[in-house]
Amino acid sequence: MHIQLTKKLSDEMKIKVEKPDLSNENQLFCWHANIFKIGRKKCVLVMNNVTRYCFVMYGLLKKDFTNFEELMRENIVGNFLGNEFDIEKIDFYMEQIGDVQYTATSDRSIISQMNDMIYQVEHIIHFLAEEGETISLLQLNLDLNETPLVKLNSYPYKLMRDALDESFIK
Repeated sequence: MHIQLTKKLSDEMKIKVEKPDLSNENQLFCWHANIFKIGRKKCVLVMNNVTRYCFVMYGLLKKDFTNFEELMRENIVGNFLGNEFDIEKIDFYMEQIGDVQYTATSDRSIISQMNDMIYQVEHIIHFLAEEGETISLLQLNLDLNETPLVKLNSYPYKLMRDALDESFIK
């Protein structure tokens, strides 16, 4: 699995990253990650390179950045289960994921879509906070993945479900 970090996130994690060569990689196992803050809480938005399936990790502490690989795996599984993907396909995906390699970002289009999602997250959280409602991180992530993407002409959760179905068949 390749996790492509923005400069801000690689600085936070104290990792030196270089430009990746993903020509021989299955892009379904490649993710972009960007750090942002909501109030004083550190958050990371992670987005899949192929499907644009994304999730937010909220309220991260220094220790979370040292254990980022495990946190990523837990969040991938948790969000896949939240979207009610088939457990066998989730297990198959997680077995195929392999070791984590951190690299620099390589696709401005993905970064742009990540910034749009971050804007949506900030808006949703501020709106719900004003209404006095409790914010479910899982529900927030589910809502983000039901956002239509014009460039891909579909929804991220549908694209990820189809990609898991396709990779499971092979």
